[in-house]
Amino acid sequence: MLKEHDTCTMAGCTRPHKARGYCQTHYMQFKRGITPVGPIRSRVREKPDECVAEDCAEPVKAHGLCKKHYQRKLRHGHVNRTDRKKPHTPCVIESCGNHAYAKSLCHAHYIKQRKWQAAGVDAARYQEMLREQGGVCAICSQPERTADGLSGKPKDLAVDHDHATGAVRALLCSACNTAIGLFNDDITLLAKAQAYVIQYSQSGQTPACQTGPADDAQTDRRLVHKD
Repeated sequence: MLKEHDTCTMAGCTRPHKARGYCQTHYMQFKRGITPVGPIRSRVREKPDECVAEDCAEPVKAHGLCKKHYQRKLRHGHVNRTDRKKPHTPCVIESCGNHAYAKSLCHAHYIKQRKWQAAGVDAARYQEMLREQGGVCAICSQPERTADGLSGKPKDLAVDHDHATGAVRALLCSACNTAIGLFNDDITLLAKAQAYVIQYSQSGQTPACQTGPADDAQTDRRLVHKD
């Protein structure tokens, strides 16, 4: 049976004929008792080849946007990039140029503050003690000379405390803090060490412990070898 129409008879509709002079869509409207209205909007949409966002030439994923801008549109409601970078706040510890991590302290000093707090010293008190001492050791009056193994910067002065009472005394460099620690804070032992150094520095003598039979024998071997 030959078709009377090749296309839909509705004005402005160019879709293929289905039945009773209508295309598929208009025919279904007719069957449902709805007066056919035309033309039917095409479902085929023309989309641009490139993303419509400014300065973006990526292929389009949806709604004229590339994948990145489409995801940004769904998440934030716009395609503009928000600059979240803020000026870095420096660590409150003097002579530390690192960026603040938490509580106005860099990550290293934030971790160290836990040890300070165990001794009853917070960052503010540490800064106050550091200013009172002029940034140097309370014993040798020298700044810290030992470098940190990770950063390469000089270490912070250690918070020295009395091991018997736990009272905070002062800030010491690594050398002085280690020295009094090896002497176990023994005043008598420290006095003997002081007298020992004074004795041999004034007399110019070499301590007997530095020479012995082994050293004399080694000297004799050298003399024999020269002959």
